[in-house]
Amino acid sequence: MRVDGALGTLDRWGRAALPGTVLLFFVLLTLAPLRVPYLADALPLLPALTVFQFSLATPERLPGPLLLVMGVLLDLLLGGPGAPVGVSALGFVLIRATVVANRRYLVGVPFLFQWAGFCLLALGFVVLVWSLTSLWTWTVIAPRAAFVQYVVIVVLYPLIGPLLARIRARDPLNVPELSRGTARPGGTAP
Repeated sequence: MRVDGALGTLDRWGRAALPGTVLLFFVLLTLAPLRVPYLADALPLLPALTVFQFSLATPERLPGPLLLVMGVLLDLLLGGPGAPVGVSALGFVLIRATVVANRRYLVGVPFLFQWAGFCLLALGFVVLVWSLTSLWTWTVIAPRAAFVQYVVIVVLYPLIGPLLARIRARDPLNVPELSRGTARPGGTAP
């Protein structure tokens, strides 16, 4: 059922703006002065979790320029003098590209497989940011903080991932079973 008119237009705009708005929310949340011991350490990885989740269902609503802007904004907000700008943007684009290339293995599978996929991508993101920051500053940065960020975001994924999955627009996992299609293995859809 398609709704036309002002309400339909507003609905389409809202669905199109949702991934970018949620990503912006998590980028800005990294500045929140939380007093929860290890949660503040994981905040820089929450935008990566958002990119992963929305790339599963609607990667076209997270275009490269949006990811570049949000990644640069995150780097500017978190980085001090001498910090590399654009590392997070590169990581976001790589996460999206990897998820899009491997969607057939990540969509419609049990939660543990998606979690494992996110764990691998988050590890790659943390290693990328840590290594490029170390290279940029010409000092070996202690990897303990990056490791703590990684462990905390992996532990938080079961809490935040399903929440983000419920708000994704047109997620194949959120569509009722009857409207997913009638093709059977070995057959074709009408």
